[in-house]
Amino acid sequence: MRVSVCFTVAIQCCTQSLHLAATLQLVELPAMASQSWSEASRGRARARAVAFLSAQNLEARRIASGDAVGIQATLAMEGAAEGLDLYAVTGVSGVIDDSGREVLAKLERKLGFPLEPELFSNMLFVAYLGADAEPAVRALCRPLLATFRDRHEAGLYHFFLSLCFACDIDCTGVAARARLVSGDIDLTTREGAASLRPITDSILRSAAVCDVPAKANVSHGKANGALQRHVFKVYLDDHRVQGPECDRGLKVNPVVVSNALYPLLLELKHGHRALDERVQLEEYVQGVEAPRRGEARVLELITANVRYVTDHLDSGRWRDGCRYYPSPDAFLCSHSENVRALPEVFDALGSPARMRAAIHERRAVAAREPTGEAATSLSTAFRAIAAMNLGLDPADELDRLVARQGPTGAWTDADGLYSFGSSGSLPLVFRSNLLTTAFAVRALGEPAAVPHVAAPARAWAEPLLVGARRSGSHRVESLDDVVDVAVAEGESA
Repeated sequence: MRVSVCFTVAIQCCTQSLHLAATLQLVELPAMASQSWSEASRGRARARAVAFLSAQNLEARRIASGDAVGIQATLAMEGAAEGLDLYAVTGVSGVIDDSGREVLAKLERKLGFPLEPELFSNMLFVAYLGADAEPAVRALCRPLLATFRDRHEAGLYHFFLSLCFACDIDCTGVAARARLVSGDIDLTTREGAASLRPITDSILRSAAVCDVPAKANVSHGKANGALQRHVFKVYLDDHRVQGPECDRGLKVNPVVVSNALYPLLLELKHGHRALDERVQLEEYVQGVEAPRRGEARVLELITANVRYVTDHLDSGRWRDGCRYYPSPDAFLCSHSENVRALPEVFDALGSPARMRAAIHERRAVAAREPTGEAATSLSTAFRAIAAMNLGLDPADELDRLVARQGPTGAWTDADGLYSFGSSGSLPLVFRSNLLTTAFAVRALGEPAAVPHVAAPARAWAEPLLVGARRSGSHRVESLDDVVDVAVAEGESA
């Protein structure tokens, strides 16, 4: 507790002498003064973090070919303190030690190709900081954006520098959000809408053709979990790009779907996509030469995915983390970005209140287990971002971050951001002090303003709400704000 010293002077007079007594009192600062001190300490922490990131000269980090690679993660075996620095693997800087060589050998055997620079860390950095109010932070984003901006195949983005590894919908959704928030794609222009169109086309085409129970959704002996009809799959083109023997499998994931929804819903909100458009679907199953095929309207696809992420929240499954993102706070952070930017959809589904309850629950876990995963710097930053997006006071998380900041200005916990492979096949985690620091910078700053779009909710959002209501999974909580259900159902039939 911050204290100040106050002297109380009492003068006691008597006929013989004067006695001067000084009494020290400890008094707590007024709440406003304490708040100002906290805000100042957070501001200093953020400034130190930005200075640390600027000092890394990320724009100068290049491989022998001259390609800029920006941020590169460290790969480690699950639970290991040491790992494999991709800067060392790709020849940018550093050397590979014995533990790193072990990870490298295992990973390259699994992948079937030599490891090369990854792009996903740069995508995440720009997606969360590309709209930052501070010019120095936006300046950090520009060279990182250039590392992946044009590295896509017909709108699909890939994890590594080349297409040696299949494109995926997580990279595609995060890259699209990075380009949107940074202003590289401006949906108020015809050119911006045209740039986004092939990206969202690819996301829509990734939807599952049909429901498949978990026990029937297995590839190369690996369990992929259940498929849900019309929910976006993680991988769309791996069968074509890598061949049947290297299929990553047909699987869905809540954080991936959340990331994929952002560009699609923003495109709808700007009026650049019709809900009655037809989308051709195709997916390959191991051991079957001909693909499964299907067709669905944009309305059906987006409604299914809004319902999927909302069900993930409402059911409590978010508490378990997920295949690629082990921290439950990763989903809360990602989904809160959608909830904040697209209230026309998620407010009516009651998502803000449920998200706030989830954040309070995670805070209780962090308080109860101060050395557990909920209290790591990365999970704390995720939760702070989610809290701000939902209008909660993030003071608890921000003070934790300030207390954990290292002397260089970075956060250096060995936090695993995302994982590669199933626990039974390749338990590798990707982590990065630079990315953890980037998330902390976002948490310690003010969230960027949500751009105003002159689009009435009834023109684009209501059919999605009617679809969610019709599913029986959710009650639309603001029916006064939506068109009469019977009319809307008639229009969408």
